[in-house]
Amino acid sequence: MPEPQVTAAATARQEPFRWSRAQIVSALDDFAAAERTSGRDFAQAHDIPQATFHYWRRQYGPDDADGTQAFFGSAAGELVLRQIVTAALLVFQQRGACGIRLVGEFLHLSQLDRFVACSRGALQPLAAHLEANLVAFRDAEQPALAQAMKRQTITVVADEHFHSGKPCLVGLEPVSGFLLVECYRDHRDADTWKEAIQQGAAGMPLEIVQLTSDLARALLCCAEKGLQVAHSPDLFHGQRELLQPLLLPLQRPIQQAEKELAKAQQLTEKLDVPAAQASRQQVLAISAAVRQELVLQDRLEQAQERQQQAVQQVRGVADDYHPFDRQSGRPVTAEEVGQRLQQHLAELEQVAAAAHLGEKPRQALAKVRPWVTTLLGCVAWFWCLVKTRVQELELSDAQERAVYDSLVAGHYWSVAAGRARTSEERQRLKKMAAALLQEAWQEGSALASLGEQEQQRVAAVAQACAGLFQRSSSCVEGRNGRLSLQQHGHSRVSERRLRALTVIHNYLIQGADATTAAERFFGQKHKDLFSWLLQRLPDLPRPAQKRPRQAA
Repeated sequence: MPEPQVTAAATARQEPFRWSRAQIVSALDDFAAAERTSGRDFAQAHDIPQATFHYWRRQYGPDDADGTQAFFGSAAGELVLRQIVTAALLVFQQRGACGIRLVGEFLHLSQLDRFVACSRGALQPLAAHLEANLVAFRDAEQPALAQAMKRQTITVVADEHFHSGKPCLVGLEPVSGFLLVECYRDHRDADTWKEAIQQGAAGMPLEIVQLTSDLARALLCCAEKGLQVAHSPDLFHGQRELLQPLLLPLQRPIQQAEKELAKAQQLTEKLDVPAAQASRQQVLAISAAVRQELVLQDRLEQAQERQQQAVQQVRGVADDYHPFDRQSGRPVTAEEVGQRLQQHLAELEQVAAAAHLGEKPRQALAKVRPWVTTLLGCVAWFWCLVKTRVQELELSDAQERAVYDSLVAGHYWSVAAGRARTSEERQRLKKMAAALLQEAWQEGSALASLGEQEQQRVAAVAQACAGLFQRSSSCVEGRNGRLSLQQHGHSRVSERRLRALTVIHNYLIQGADATTAAERFFGQKHKDLFSWLLQRLPDLPRPAQKRPRQAA
């Protein structure tokens, strides 16, 4: 019996090869620039199949009659087209929360669909690739930045958001605006918060000394027992708890006085007759109606004044809750801040007594006093930490006093000026901050005698100390608003998309100083995110041949 013959193993098939658009337009540009060269010779010289090259010339060759087609058919036009598509997907679809169909409509209206496919099936793989590369950029760039950064003492502002089925934990460093935490978790208890914050700060030389948030129990427990750091309550939430029980009782007398005044004015108009025709009884009735109208007008003004006084006192709490005086810019102690805040509460109690409010508003005012005591503790903690940091610089007494009075104060008000209530107040605080900083370094001052390196070290410590006092969690509330817009635009925000949005916030969006949050946080520049994505974008899909649409 003959032995069975062994079939030879099939040779491995070569993977199908596709020429990229960049290679095609580059070859056509080189052929157009070559002099007296046939298509056959050029194809042989560049290892391009002759049939393939002739197809390129017929299908993609530049049309001298169409300048737009000639430009986008060149190498420079191909690069511009890639930049436009990448920017549209990054800005519109990722950051702007619009869908793939709107990006395709943009390409159609701009007539770029002549050169790149704009259907949802063609753009969706590009968008998915871009989203994955955003996370890959963070994973590739952030470890090197963290390794080279200097050790920092920071505050974390934390809050949770509920735009999806799971709670979304958001934690942000307020000075730079860098997002340390932005992730979905099944729970939002203290242990979950602690794990998320520690995971976000892993691999970085960071010392978290304070947590700023509302008075949620989980965040309080995370600060005091989990991270074992100080907790600074959000100022806005405390103001709301202070003013909310007073506004409605103070509004009722205003509404009642306005209603009675309107009736009195109608009665006065009804009784008003010419003096020659008025009888004695009519004159007496008109006089009584006018007197009643004046009484009601006075009662209305008093009620409005009491309400305005209550609002002004609550605003005064925010104006005086600073470790530096708002008028002079100089440091104030925790005891001085406490006296000012207690004065505002005392005047609020006087307003409540003058308005004869019920027991409930008075109980609300009594409940706020522990919150004010907490604010005083935050100011005392701030000064204790600042003094420790400044004493480590080993300066003289005069130099330390200059750091407290001018340098830290100037850096603090230069940042706080942007949050002022009016434009006039913003300008005043900015001028005051500039004057304090100039006073610290002017010729003849105690700090001017330091060397250049020592001055830089002192300035860095002073700026870091100024950023430790945080009064509100508004920066995280703004981020939560952005996530809500994403939820409305895309129906849901997946975990992969959430990570991509975090990278866009940290590494793409620039502030007024033309720096990203990552540059401010790590203290050094990183690679340009857009250029990094552009280099890794797949080949753009070519549009299909247009088919005529049949009328309905």
